[in-house]
Amino acid sequence: MATHDQQLTEFIRALEAAAKAATDVLDESGKRKATVRAVFAELDGAWAKESVEPAELDACRHLSAALLNAEHGPEPVANLTRAFEALAPALRWRLRPPDAGEDPGFRGGHANADIIGPAGLGRHEDIVVGVSLMAPGVTYPDHDHPPEEIYVVMSEGDWFNESDGWYTPGIGQVVYHQSSIVHAMRSGTEPLLSVWCLKRP
Repeated sequence: MATHDQQLTEFIRALEAAAKAATDVLDESGKRKATVRAVFAELDGAWAKESVEPAELDACRHLSAALLNAEHGPEPVANLTRAFEALAPALRWRLRPPDAGEDPGFRGGHANADIIGPAGLGRHEDIVVGVSLMAPGVTYPDHDHPPEEIYVVMSEGDWFNESDGWYTPGIGQVVYHQSSIVHAMRSGTEPLLSVWCLKRP
């Protein structure tokens, strides 16, 4: 049986493979590929094990359906899904901090968890790796942050940024957000699942 450290290492390797598979196919600007390379170069074994108290939220009832859908995706996504499933029971799921005027349905319809980062299973000073889960028919509100960000898309859903508007990247693709760009996402008839990486400036 794999140890916790082995599970974490296997997850990061599967995430890197999925991210690189997508960016090697199409990346017109080169920014996604450069960010992917920078993130995983810094993550190469450079984290310390943390002790985290697992916790679930209401939205976690949609995780099984989201994982089942992801397992039927492209091979890199299926491999990432299996690696994530090994870690999932140890995760501490949390809500996004509330905003004024936020849709009440969003509060019970989403959950985030840090895999590597300040509240994750592994600690790193410059990189945060996490997962977001949304129930069907939920929109993650517009937001922005200084760190660059990539998402590995593990389900069908729509994504927004202020430069491109709404679009549907498809399972297995990598979504890139430059520093401080306003962005959002929304689920359709199925739950939305994605793994994200933030690289602190």
